[in-house]
Amino acid sequence: MNRSILRGIVLIVIAAAVVAVLVLLPGKEPKKQHPPNDDPWILVNYNPGDPYGTYLGNGFISTRIMGDGVGSQNGRPLPCYMAGFYDDEKLVPIPTWSDLRFYDGKTRFVIDKTADYKQTLDMRTGILTTHATWRAGRKTLKGKIEVLVSRSDPQLGLVQARLTPDFSGTVRIRAPLADAHTGLEKLSGAVIRTTDSRELVTFAYRTRQSRVVAALAFSVPATARVKENAEFQVRKWVSVSQAENSDAAVRQALAALRKALDYEKRAIDEHRAAWRRLWRSDITIDGPRKQQQVIHSCMFYLLSSVREGSKWSIPPMGLSNNAFSGHVFWDADIWMFPALILQHPGLARSIVEYRYHTLPGAIANAKAAGMPGAQYAWESGYTGNEDTPEGLIYRHERHINGDVALAQWQYYLATGDLNWLKTRGWPVIKATADWWAVKAKWVPAKNRYEILQVVPPDESADLINNSAYTNVIAKMNLEIATKAAGLLNRRPNPKWAEVAAKMYIPFDPKNRRFIAFDEYGRSPRFGPRYRAKQADTELLIYPLQLRLGPESMTDIYRKTFEFYAPRVHKGGPAMTSCVHSVIAARLGDRNRAYAEFVKSYKPFLRGPFNYFNEQPSRFKENMCFLTGCAGPIQAVLFGIAGIKMDYFDNPNLTYRPCLPKQWKSLKITGLHWRGKTFDLTVRTGKPEITKR
Repeated sequence: MNRSILRGIVLIVIAAAVVAVLVLLPGKEPKKQHPPNDDPWILVNYNPGDPYGTYLGNGFISTRIMGDGVGSQNGRPLPCYMAGFYDDEKLVPIPTWSDLRFYDGKTRFVIDKTADYKQTLDMRTGILTTHATWRAGRKTLKGKIEVLVSRSDPQLGLVQARLTPDFSGTVRIRAPLADAHTGLEKLSGAVIRTTDSRELVTFAYRTRQSRVVAALAFSVPATARVKENAEFQVRKWVSVSQAENSDAAVRQALAALRKALDYEKRAIDEHRAAWRRLWRSDITIDGPRKQQQVIHSCMFYLLSSVREGSKWSIPPMGLSNNAFSGHVFWDADIWMFPALILQHPGLARSIVEYRYHTLPGAIANAKAAGMPGAQYAWESGYTGNEDTPEGLIYRHERHINGDVALAQWQYYLATGDLNWLKTRGWPVIKATADWWAVKAKWVPAKNRYEILQVVPPDESADLINNSAYTNVIAKMNLEIATKAAGLLNRRPNPKWAEVAAKMYIPFDPKNRRFIAFDEYGRSPRFGPRYRAKQADTELLIYPLQLRLGPESMTDIYRKTFEFYAPRVHKGGPAMTSCVHSVIAARLGDRNRAYAEFVKSYKPFLRGPFNYFNEQPSRFKENMCFLTGCAGPIQAVLFGIAGIKMDYFDNPNLTYRPCLPKQWKSLKITGLHWRGKTFDLTVRTGKPEITKR
């Protein structure tokens, strides 16, 4: 044989041997290649150590799930929450109901990180599934664990496992109910044995200061006899309730639990059906798959945080975490509410209902400040009393009153429900307008009303005079009250129209743009290098849609936008680019609208489940920023799709789409307006409206 050929064969054999050795060496396995995580409906995680996880909820109860696939990670319980479970105005965790653990004697089965692993969140059904191998010594359980928070029954949650052992024997099952908040007072605990040999476990708790009572009931077997290679199933149904006393709460929890146990398949089917109904209102993008997925994930987390018939609003992090003490801010009224009202008015109603139910607290706030009407808290919890920490400047972020009133008015405009306006919306709108009528100060020398010493949306500015946004939202609040009084045949406060007509709106006539506030550009601090914390003056264009008269505002909008948009801090919260996208679309700049739409989500997504971060540069563990999730949805609905709600003149929606070249089409299904349901399709040219 030719020596060169022989040498080549030897080299090939050696190379093959080296490759074989490398493959067999511990820790040197070639990295598995997974398909891209861009399915429009399925989010996928291949890493059991993923630090981000996801959040499941139904607007009443919630759970956090990470790589372990249950309500704990590495043995540490993860928090669960219930809407309205406040202690001393602070949202506190309920006991962790979603944990489920398996043991071989005293040894717990834990995920084998060297085995195949896949965790999926199906956003169509709200079911999280973890496929893995759990190991205890030499024994393994292979299969899947599924978790859901029932969309059809707000009280129910389910953790179910389908596992196949490689041994025969007994598996011990534990369902620890970890008390994540030491301030809870345990009222009762009991084990009830049923006629079919089941054990129902109940606990009742109460917050120590607010005296809010909650009860939990669950059922899970203590042991399972297993056979090698034969699948076994374990279901842990949990029911959570809230009532005035522990007996009532336990009765409610037990009733829901028994119903689920009697009709397990139906309970799961009804949960799936409820999610299907929600997704009848959808946003479909014929464009990049990841963008479609992002829109669905933003909608999914938002829908998971709100419930029809509820009197609770949405904190910035929903029920994923109790950051900011689980308080409600303007985030709910100005950012989340518009993302829901056109497609889910029944869900959006809970946001305005919360403001009605906490009106007594807002009236008390005003009275304490020596003011008439209602003064809504910048941060509020159970009662509506001001709960912004003492000493924080944000207590002066008084634009919240107008934000609340605008959402009330938008709900009426979208539904046309005059009875709701009379009984619910009007008390809030009237009380906030009465407050502004006194808060605005008359300046005789300038023949105008001014609002002094407030904090604008740009919180970096601190206390300033005549915030453009605050003055405009106050003016709108007063005009809305006058308009509502006319609809309801009520006598308006004459001061409303007077103050609204003479409210000072800072404006630069030379450069034809609005001025952020009096001190802007007039002191070294607010000079050319100053950067706003977030979009502020641009908000006059959207969502406020301010008009100064019958003439076109396009030139003023454009110059205001061009001046202020570059002057926002790039590391600010996820509440700017979505507004910029809407404005750019309304100005006809589709390239800018698309670029800002991408910026409204891309810097903020964390982990395989598209967890939304508050800021682009900082990860806040275990928090899903719902305010940010609402941003891309608003950008699509009110910018790219071109939907516009007129606040005073036109009772109908108008459409002026601005489709980017990256998308072939956009379809929005299940739009609701004054009792009518329809779909909107945008391709090229005139948008297509299809009635249902």
